[in-house]
Amino acid sequence: MKDQTPAKPDAFQLSLLYFPLLYLLGGGFILWHLQGLAAGVMFALGWIYLLPPLLCRLVLALFGKPLTRDALPQSRSFRIWWFLTQLQMLFNRIGVLEELLRLVPGLYGSWLTLWGSKVSPFSFWARDILVSERYLLRVEAGALIASQAGLAGHIVNLDDQGRHHLLVAPIVVERGAILGIRSGLGPGCRVGPGEMLPAGRMLPPFSCWRNGRKQPCPH
Repeated sequence: MKDQTPAKPDAFQLSLLYFPLLYLLGGGFILWHLQGLAAGVMFALGWIYLLPPLLCRLVLALFGKPLTRDALPQSRSFRIWWFLTQLQMLFNRIGVLEELLRLVPGLYGSWLTLWGSKVSPFSFWARDILVSERYLLRVEAGALIASQAGLAGHIVNLDDQGRHHLLVAPIVVERGAILGIRSGLGPGCRVGPGEMLPAGRMLPPFSCWRNGRKQPCPH
């Protein structure tokens, strides 16, 4: 009989859970000691919006994107993905930070590009959108992402031994495509040019939406 006890996270995974809080506290500590309103505002904006994506780009340059179809927690790909996930956690927890960027047309797409994605500044993003891998998107000009849509470039599954298996792949939304309200794309998904993914429709990993229907994507 196989052991059904779930695998426990290691020290690396557990320690990184504190990274977002320590990052926020570290920024607050430095801000407290700065002199002048202008210097404080510039530092806060850079600490929150620029340093995380720049650190992400550094990690990607050194180790590459953690693309994988079946990575275990002890693998290199899983560890890179886990670190990049914690690097984005501040924006996952405090959604208003991204909403402020969306007030300025084109700014949010440019910011996602800074993370390592390729997002046209001429794409439109509504409110309450979930993006889990900000470095793994390609969103072309004229694309429209409706409210509460989700773009999740990863999935973690459990096997019968309680081990986690990670799947990570890019997401593509082509020119003029529309993601309906509460629709969702999994890793490796693609929505074709000018297509509309209906409201509430969820595409499983490596699915394409073309000619108004779901099709398998090559992978």
